[in-house]
Amino acid sequence: MILPRFLIALAGLTTALVFAADLPQQTTRLADLSIADKGELVLSGDDVGYRPWSYPQQPGKVHVLQYLAATRAASKINEPFTDRMKTELPQGGEFLSTTILNLDEAMWGTSSFVLSELKSNKQEFPRAILVADSDGAGLKQWQLDRESSAIIVTDPQGVVRYFKQGAMSDSEIDNALALIRQYISYNGETLAGRPFK
Repeated sequence: MILPRFLIALAGLTTALVFAADLPQQTTRLADLSIADKGELVLSGDDVGYRPWSYPQQPGKVHVLQYLAATRAASKINEPFTDRMKTELPQGGEFLSTTILNLDEAMWGTSSFVLSELKSNKQEFPRAILVADSDGAGLKQWQLDRESSAIIVTDPQGVVRYFKQGAMSDSEIDNALALIRQYISYNGETLAGRPFK
C-alpha cells in the first residue's frame, strides 16, 4: 500500500466535542488533543524522528486539519478537496494545514510500511506537517468515525467553522474553500480587534 502524495499536499500548503449533525457551529472550540506515541514527524539531517504533537498549534492562525485512517481507501476520500487546496489557496503562511494518520486503523502488518512512506514524504516535503497517531487518540478525543477521513477548519480562536466527515460534494468543497479564504483574508488588526462573523 503506497499512500498518495496528496496527503503531503494538504499538510504542506503553509508550510470533545461531539461531531454530530447538530454541532453548534461558530460557538464550539475544537477539543485539545495530545499525541505522544509517535506524533509529528521531524527532520534531523537526513533522518526522520518523532516528537509529541498537540492541538492547538500556533494560536491565531486558521487551521485545516485532515484526520484519516491509514488506509488507501481513506486516503482517497477527500482527494478532490486537497487537490483544489493546492491550486486555489495561497501557499504561504496564512494558515496551518496538518495531516494526521491514524495508524491504529492501518491494515494488519502495514504500519511499518506506512511509517516508511511517511518518512520518505517528510524528507521530500520538509515543510509538511505530518502526524502519526499510533493509538487513535484523535479518533477517540474528537469522536470520529472509523475507516474514514475528516476535514476540520478552525478559525484563529480555535472555533470550529467547518466539519465534514466522509466524501465532500462539489458544493461542500466550494463552501469550505470560500470559508478558508474568508478567514485568512483578515489581517492582524481584524484578528485583534474584531470578532469573526
